[in-house]
Amino acid sequence: MTAKNSILLMVKQSPGITYNSLLGKITSNFGSVNSARASLSRTLKDSVSFGLLKKQDSSYFLTDKGNSTISFEMKNKLLMKLNSSVESKKIDELDAIVEQLHTVIERSKNDSDLLKDARNSATFFVSDLSELNSDLNSKIRHLNYLSKILSKQLDSLKELNFNDSFLLPKENKSIQKLVSFFSIFSLNEFFVECSAEIFSQLSEKFSLKTKKPPFSLKKELFLKFLFFVFSLKIPENQPVKVYFSPVQMKISSKILVLGPYSEIRKLRKA
Repeated sequence: MTAKNSILLMVKQSPGITYNSLLGKITSNFGSVNSARASLSRTLKDSVSFGLLKKQDSSYFLTDKGNSTISFEMKNKLLMKLNSSVESKKIDELDAIVEQLHTVIERSKNDSDLLKDARNSATFFVSDLSELNSDLNSKIRHLNYLSKILSKQLDSLKELNFNDSFLLPKENKSIQKLVSFFSIFSLNEFFVECSAEIFSQLSEKFSLKTKKPPFSLKKELFLKFLFFVFSLKIPENQPVKVYFSPVQMKISSKILVLGPYSEIRKLRKA
């Protein structure tokens, strides 16, 4: 949209708007306030001169001519977009086509000029949309077919106990779920793998005897371990890994729990 049309639209939306209010709306589009002021002053002067705007004291109002101008520009822009979307003949454009068609059809009911312009300027035919709709229905049938197959394959992967995962936020409710892992798997300890930087902090906190990861801790230290690790800034590409055989947990900004489907299913319900 040109600077003139943009200003006309602002005045249309806010009748009686002042120069300073307009300046505040457009300043971010320019390199400096002076540049914005120069452009706005020139646009307002020309728009008043051509009868698109009228000025009363320090306020600006759209004239009938200005309203017709901005309406014409917006109609043309809408119809050009619709033509372009339909001509692409891409199902990916369907959202835009449906939205633009809806706007044209609804506005045409109350705007005979728009209806006339739409009929005369449309570069597509009803048959083009029928063809697109037919392609869409074929795509839907194919996707439904693939969905049924994929559902069966998912069931097979679950039966074969492929790996699964789920995410937990770093909060108290998650800690309660993680603590339950020990009883679910009848574990007395857990193993930790981490970067050298994180290991240095953990080694000092828990007085570790080992000089490098991985290392193990007793389950009694798990809560203390979690609270401490949650307080650290952990890089996404170097998560702290905790092992509860046969499940693994990766801690960074969130907690990723992964392992065989049968075990992950138990943990989701815990």
